Amino acid sequence: MKTRVLLAIASGAIIMSAAAPAENYYVRNRPFTQVVAAGGEAMVGAEAFLRALGMNWSVEGGVVTLTDKPASNPTLAAGPLTYKFGSSQVVLEGSPRGGSAYVPLRPLAKLVEYSVNVNRNSGTVDITKARFASDAEKKLVSEVMTAREAEKKATEEAWTKKAAELKEKREAKEEAAKEEAAKEEGAKEEGAKEEGKEPAKEEGKEPAKEPGKGKKPKEEPVTPPPVAETKPAEAKPEEKAPVKEPRLEVFRADATPDYSTGTVTISCEIKNTGDAPSKGVSGTLILTGPERGESVTDNANSVKKVWYTKSISGPAVVAGGSWQFSEKYRHPSGNSMPAGNIVAEFKLSK
Repeated sequence: MKTRVLLAIASGAIIMSAAAPAENYYVRNRPFTQVVAAGGEAMVGAEAFLRALGMNWSVEGGVVTLTDKPASNPTLAAGPLTYKFGSSQVVLEGSPRGGSAYVPLRPLAKLVEYSVNVNRNSGTVDITKARFASDAEKKLVSEVMTAREAEKKATEEAWTKKAAELKEKREAKEEAAKEEAAKEEGAKEEGAKEEGKEPAKEEGKEPAKEPGKGKKPKEEPVTPPPVAETKPAEAKPEEKAPVKEPRLEVFRADATPDYSTGTVTISCEIKNTGDAPSKGVSGTLILTGPERGESVTDNANSVKKVWYTKSISGPAVVAGGSWQFSEKYRHPSGNSMPAGNIVAEFKLSK
């Protein structure tokens, strides 16, 4: 895909700053001074820049073919030219200055597989060879990402099943507690009814007459039988409802590397599978990866090096809810970051 980079033109003349950018430029760790600013963009002398990269070129029509092999290296004219390197190409507008054609730095550097790294603190700009992942590395990364997607899907299914089981157990426990309470209430009501009953009289029977009918029996004092003291039934202690508690667990911890920039994006999710709100989340984030120079095929079984650790704190999580966070880590070697199995882990504090 062709890309045309044009400069602002006023009254037929291209406007360029006479002063070089404030940064100090280094090409392959060597100072490079043929840089000017135009509209906030750095412009470099095309021929000098290509020589600093160790490149050669040939021109045919309006096409400049770049190569690392010997070539004729003719003068590069101002105006639009197609710069071609391998199977890639870009159209750059050359601006005349001091007998040289100046072109935008970044698209030309990208074309020949170099990166432009700006360090604002030191005021330097380094143009270094970019590292692009090999086919073997791309295959490994693809396999790792596929495995992680499968693992993530399995984890989500396991979490869904676990949540359903916990809910079912909780509902069964609550139902059992209700039934037990209903039984106790029924037993209390039945006991109260039994205490209030009187002895039943037998129907159709007359009280037996004593001998000496018609004579009034001598009345004797009758001593009433002792009344048995009845104690109120002791109430059974009510069964206490189960205590609700939080339960924090790490649902996922993913590490997504970007080998073109040497950065790793880390994303984590913490879930509360309990039935009560949790306290604030706290723990340690750990990122591990392969040693520098380790072969790609050994990464799966090799000993990992700890690249990065950080203490993380987060908010309280409601029952059944979750909290997510993300971090970015940049490897010291930048776009030369070793490829392989890069793993993120989050350890919750006890």
